[in-house]
Amino acid sequence: MDILFLILLLPLVCSLILFISPLNLRVLSALHILCSAVVSLALLYAISRVLSVGTIYAFNDMLFLDSLGAVFLVLISLTGFCVNLYSTSYFKWHLNSSNLSLKQTKINFVLSHITTFAMTLSCISNNMAIMWAALEATTLATVFMVALKDNKRSLESGYKYIVICSVGLAFAMFATILLYSSSLNTLHDEKSAILFSNLILQATNLNPDVLKLIFIFALIGFGTKAGLVPTHTWLPDAHAQGPAPTSAMLSGIVIKCAMLGLLRYYAIASNATIGDFSEQVMLISGTLTLFVSAFFLIRQHDIKRMFAYHSVAHMGVIAFALGVGGKIGIFAAVFHCTAHSFTKALAFLTTGNTARIYGTNDMDKMGNMVRLAPLTTVLFGVSICSLVGVPGFAIFVSEFLTFKAAVLSGQFTAVVLFAVALTIIFIADFSHFFMASFGEVKGEIKFKKEMSLWENIPLILLAFLVISFGVWQFESFWTLVQNSVMIIKGN
Repeated sequence: MDILFLILLLPLVCSLILFISPLNLRVLSALHILCSAVVSLALLYAISRVLSVGTIYAFNDMLFLDSLGAVFLVLISLTGFCVNLYSTSYFKWHLNSSNLSLKQTKINFVLSHITTFAMTLSCISNNMAIMWAALEATTLATVFMVALKDNKRSLESGYKYIVICSVGLAFAMFATILLYSSSLNTLHDEKSAILFSNLILQATNLNPDVLKLIFIFALIGFGTKAGLVPTHTWLPDAHAQGPAPTSAMLSGIVIKCAMLGLLRYYAIASNATIGDFSEQVMLISGTLTLFVSAFFLIRQHDIKRMFAYHSVAHMGVIAFALGVGGKIGIFAAVFHCTAHSFTKALAFLTTGNTARIYGTNDMDKMGNMVRLAPLTTVLFGVSICSLVGVPGFAIFVSEFLTFKAAVLSGQFTAVVLFAVALTIIFIADFSHFFMASFGEVKGEIKFKKEMSLWENIPLILLAFLVISFGVWQFESFWTLVQNSVMIIKGN
């Protein structure tokens, strides 16, 4: 059986198994963990195949797995497994406290595997139209995970999410249609006119003026789903109302798949004659996104909304790195997708722990966490240290490389703006962290002890990834990222 077909089939089979399973929490949790492990192992095997034989094609070249797609499959595999493992404990707590029903828990488990299918398809689609459809499918699947609770605010956030993202992705659809029309007019080949592997080779033959319009549409469309300013407004509400594992899935993986879609268009632009134009546009978008998110981070006291604005900020970092350009800047952008995935999943999963302890997401009512839950405090601290770019943590690597790329290319104004934005974020984050961890408790304490080791294992695994990717250079992964740079920038 072809490996690309297998990694698409498995999540669908898993969702069907969970759908027909009885309403028994132990059975559902065991099946959810087992299915997640099997899917993750299959994805890792597919990635190993890319490392050994290069790009894999299937279904008459409609599907393919190159190094760039493989980087994002790493996120689906590792981050996705940790999130799904934690979700079994999270929903058990909420079932005990009567916040959610067993049927809602089952729906969430089923939809998480459907989301995995859609995300995987977006990563391995050589056909740009199929990639767009897959990203739209991630919205349709996750909106019901966001609006899982039966209350007005949850439904409103889900409605806002699907409306804004669908309107945004409509622009991405226009980009896809224009790209196909332009390439068909140039290449006169209906089959290859929409395939990324062919478009990137023929990019110099495409009309540069049309490509500029295509890239703008792609930026608006995929940028909306990724959370770039000014179309980021769905993201704080969706994260604030959705369950912690859903927020971790959205921020850790789903918006990265949207960024992959934008990277595909950026690659076509870089290999054409409009590379300077696409870099300037990305630099402006990234800088604007960084400063807007930094402003909201200062004023934010809801822990989930704080981390949501961090998603916006770090999508700005990725856009900024692509705007700086060059091989180092592009390497930083691709690496940052991975570093942010691990970090943000860890951050949102810690909010599941804090919500259990304090019964609220309001950091003004939290405090003394270091004594109540020392391990959670350490894990919370690891996520904060990585998010603000402390040396020794994953995000520091990509942010340092972004600075390096900007300095080497002589973009000193951009360097100063980047440093100012990151300084504001640094101050805002640590003030919130110290308030929640060491400040005085001003609210009610619902749970007066640390989570069990089993419940914290997913967080520990993510913390290990955050630190290890910040300290060690994993040769296989770096090879994938370097090959991705060659795909985007050209040999």
